Amino acid sequence: MKNKNIETRKKTINHIMNNGEGKTSEKVVLKTIKNLQKNSKKQIKELIQLAIINSISIFKLHKIENKKQKKRNRKIREVLAFISKQSSRISSSIKFILYSIEKKSNKKLYKKLNLKLLLTAENKGNTIDLKNSLQKQVILKKHLFNYYRWK
Repeated sequence: MKNKNIETRKKTINHIMNNGEGKTSEKVVLKTIKNLQKNSKKQIKELIQLAIINSISIFKLHKIENKKQKKRNRKIREVLAFISKQSSRISSSIKFILYSIEKKSNKKLYKKLNLKLLLTAENKGNTIDLKNSLQKQVILKKHLFNYYRWK
């Protein structure tokens, strides 16, 4: 259990990191955890687990361009992918949470991350909408499921 917590902490630090600044991303994660402790009655582990579970998606859409054609005539093809590893599912859910944070607002990153974690733990917010829209896109492309081997 302890290894999984350390692993998710490292993944969040890696996804937050910008231009190789690991110390600043560690500070953001630590401030977020401290702020969560102050503001919520639940334990932090449960909150983060709920946020990750609520934002996990099983499928992913890859967009592939044909680069041999000219830019005007390029066709973008969408390919369905199944995320089989639990670690890569966790990583994609952390990316969903970080992607849904508004980058243009004046709030500090740890405050925005704190709000997003609380909202996704309650199954609300942009992250859940983003996950649901992705799942709807996957369902629309369900004819591509024929190419998978389901066991």
